Amino acid sequence: MNVNAPGVPAQRAGTSPFRLHTAVHEPPATRRVLGLTFWAAISIFIGLIPAGRLVVSLAFPSSIFPWYPVSAATLGILGLILVTSAFASIHRARLPWYLMTIATLLLLVNVAMVYVIPF
Repeated sequence: MNVNAPGVPAQRAGTSPFRLHTAVHEPPATRRVLGLTFWAAISIFIGLIPAGRLVVSLAFPSSIFPWYPVSAATLGILGLILVTSAFASIHRARLPWYLMTIATLLLLVNVAMVYVIPF
């Protein structure tokens, strides 16, 4: 009995959560791929806000908040790793959605820092 969502292949015991697609595996459902792609695209456009602020803070360093560029870049890189991992784990039932949720929370923290920390 397959208890996974429609379009999600059955989980095999002992398989890695991240695997490359081969001819042996079922392809993921188009709806799943489009959903992850849409979510990632929206995140990228929202991520332009902290990216722009990061460029400004690197061009004009502040002695009040010297930690801002490091923390903003770290949150951005962690979010990028999580989004990439979500696409790598698209064959899993819920893991990609958990990874995208955590990446979105990191993005929201990064956007909040833009508006809370003055120039």
